[in-house]
Amino acid sequence: MAMNPREKELGAIGISVAAGCKPCTDHHVAVAHKARASDEEIRQAADVAFAVRRNATDIMEAYALAHLGEDRDVAGFGFLEEPNRMTALVCIGAAFAVNCVASLEHHLAAAEDAGVPEDEIKQVTALAAFIKQRAASHVERLAGMSEEAAA
Repeated sequence: MAMNPREKELGAIGISVAAGCKPCTDHHVAVAHKARASDEEIRQAADVAFAVRRNATDIMEAYALAHLGEDRDVAGFGFLEEPNRMTALVCIGAAFAVNCVASLEHHLAAAEDAGVPEDEIKQVTALAAFIKQRAASHVERLAGMSEEAAA
């Protein structure tokens, strides 16, 4: 089962938000509206991405502070207590976008447990890789880096 265009754009919104890419977010919100995504669906994708991004920050903070002997607990991964297919896909894409291995592992396992098809997981991770690359190119261009210098 492949994601339909509306679902793909909702995933792309979550990925774009998690990656912190304003141009990507602008583009995917506009395309999602054209694909008949509701404002509520767009809001939900963004909210899930915000939660994944915050959680990734908490995980990294605890990890970094552990090197200084500080012990910090991270409160769960959120959102996949009762996962639905679309939320699971947005969580995976957002975790990929923020480079959070622990979160990505958790959300991949939760998606599998929820019966999300492997081809959809591959679709959303490929989309996340593409959006991350586009987000990086916007930043590199702003910083005046050529593609050769960035490599």
